[in-house]
Amino acid sequence: MMNQSIKIILIILVLGGSLLSGEDKARKTIVGEKAPPWSMKTSLGKFEFLKDYVAPKEQKLRNADQERKVVVLSFFASWCQPCIKEIGELHKLKEMYADQPVQFFLVNLTDYFRYNEKETKKYLEAPDAMKFLADKGLTDITILEDRGGILARPYGVNSFLPRLFVIDKYQIVQMDEGGLCPTCIQDEVGAVLDKLINE
Repeated sequence: MMNQSIKIILIILVLGGSLLSGEDKARKTIVGEKAPPWSMKTSLGKFEFLKDYVAPKEQKLRNADQERKVVVLSFFASWCQPCIKEIGELHKLKEMYADQPVQFFLVNLTDYFRYNEKETKKYLEAPDAMKFLADKGLTDITILEDRGGILARPYGVNSFLPRLFVIDKYQIVQMDEGGLCPTCIQDEVGAVLDKLINE
């Protein structure tokens, strides 16, 4: 009987450990890595390219006349309440850095989860993200539409939202945070931006 109990405990420990390590892999940080490049359609139908804002030191931007910028990229969905709080704080941050070389983007994953996770009620019943943000007066940050997970996958983004990245002017990820507390955003992201703007 004692051996049976020990076996059960060992199985639970092994399974629990593998589950935890799987969760860690799903949320693996990419800080210090080159940001995966992208070209994405905005909610207004225009295309945005990462290489219009950042490029490795030895390369020029796609448009050589443009100034390099620090890029803040926040993945969200309308069903995610912490995301909406983060977006509100990012709007304040955008106003604070209005005259600085910083570009803010929101990446809308609402439809990606709606059409790829059909069994989950909260995804199916999630409000339209554009209308939802418009009703809250949160529409002055460019929104990239990622209905197919094209941007989410290379950045390792899953349903653990919000997920925020800060990419420096030379295309290196300097911040990768999931579920950053809304009240921390101005202090923590602001400190990173202050450092990177002057590099």
